[in-house]
Amino acid sequence: MAAKDFRNVRLGIFVLVGTGLLIAALYLIGSKQNLFGSTFHISANFNNVSGLMKGNNVRFAGINVGTVESVEIVSDTSVNVVMIIENSVQKFIKKNALASVGTDGLMGNKLVNINSVNEPSESIEEDDVLQSLKPVEMDQMVRTLDVTNENIKVISTNLRNITDKINSKNSLWNLLMDTVVAENVKSSIVNMKLMSNEGLYITGDLKAITQGIKNGKGSIGALITDTLISSKIKQSVITLQKLSDTAAIVTGDISQIVRNLKHGKGTMGVLLTDTSLIHNLNTSVKSINKGAVTFDEDMKALQSSWPFKKYFKKQKKAKK
Repeated sequence: MAAKDFRNVRLGIFVLVGTGLLIAALYLIGSKQNLFGSTFHISANFNNVSGLMKGNNVRFAGINVGTVESVEIVSDTSVNVVMIIENSVQKFIKKNALASVGTDGLMGNKLVNINSVNEPSESIEEDDVLQSLKPVEMDQMVRTLDVTNENIKVISTNLRNITDKINSKNSLWNLLMDTVVAENVKSSIVNMKLMSNEGLYITGDLKAITQGIKNGKGSIGALITDTLISSKIKQSVITLQKLSDTAAIVTGDISQIVRNLKHGKGTMGVLLTDTSLIHNLNTSVKSINKGAVTFDEDMKALQSSWPFKKYFKKQKKAKK
């Protein structure tokens, strides 16, 4: 009798535990599917839901706020998704919010993300339809990544060839690593900078000079701007031209005179060309010299003669 009672008690405990576990499971499933709380319905139309299924989560601001109630194909370009949302978040979701199909993690289940827009709007209501964003397709991403990988492969091959050429002898890399070349380049840059500064100073001076010339300062400015000086210069040029013409005439006359002298014409020509005349002139000069000497001797003899001796003595005394 005691053993039978013990089995009955054990059976009752097992039934109670099983019933409790069943109730807990039903509560968890119902709470996840929003079966026991107050909810409202909204929907959104997508071109592609990327594997979204009934029962997947709906998130707002990263928080689970509901579940997907149904996924139905409306047309060849539209899929309608109906969502069950908790009433507690209704005041936060606006009518201009955007719905998009995302993934729970990198490779998790699909879900619907509701994102707010930074514009004022009214709160969402029962059976409102949200605007949707086109989801990013994994196949398209994979194809894009495949093309990107091919491009990276080509680029890496080209970079390898470039690095091989750079590491070779007599390459640009060796030239860049040469410290002597670097110092020379630095010196050249410094010299170019100094030259540019000097060029700026010279340019400024030239600008000041040209401005002064333009304003009529200095001799060159006066020559360029003073019309009176220009007219005087023209007159001087005309005078010089006349003088040059006169000089040409005089030069022609002198040339004619020289030709006449050369041919023995005129008195000067005869004097320059007649050798006998020169001999006669020399003889005459000698005779004159002899006559002067004889005259000097006669004057001395005259001073010593008695009639003139007294006269010359008086002249000497008067001079003293």
